[in-house]
Amino acid sequence: MSPSPSKPRLIHESLNDVSQSIRFLAVGMLSQIIFMTVYNFLLLTFEPRGYPASTIYALFYTSYIPVGHALMSLFVFGWPVDYLPSLMSNAPIGLTAMAIGTALTGFLSKIEFDALVEDWVSSTFGTAPHDHSEDEGEFYASLVVMAVTGVWSYVMSLYVNAAKPAEKGKGDKDPAKEL
Repeated sequence: MSPSPSKPRLIHESLNDVSQSIRFLAVGMLSQIIFMTVYNFLLLTFEPRGYPASTIYALFYTSYIPVGHALMSLFVFGWPVDYLPSLMSNAPIGLTAMAIGTALTGFLSKIEFDALVEDWVSSTFGTAPHDHSEDEGEFYASLVVMAVTGVWSYVMSLYVNAAKPAEKGKGDKDPAKEL
């Protein structure tokens, strides 16, 4: 049984009973958890070898665009009839989010944002000052980048993937009236 024309082709038809905004939020959170976990692993692996955080972010984000698009297609917007054109129309969202995230990651890394947050937390809550002698990744910077790029991607995805309204006067023509 195929879904009705008005319902998107999701991985399971019961997902159509859940609000698209809720599905977007849930899949976005899952996608970000996967992204942040792998990104922080890559930071811990490659940053000590001399690769800048912004380069690691850019390369990983670029490779993650098809994964994120597939998740959104399966769970939120519906699987497109033509996948590749859909991926290509959504790729600029990922690429602009990557550019924003890369610049923001580089900036937050340069100002040592995680150390600033850890110092603020220890002074605000009276905990022992954090030892900054070891490089421990960029968890707080990742959260900021995730929030900024998440909002950007949400707004742009709604715009790009919104159902196109039927144009007035350009509906299906009745072949009998053409004669």
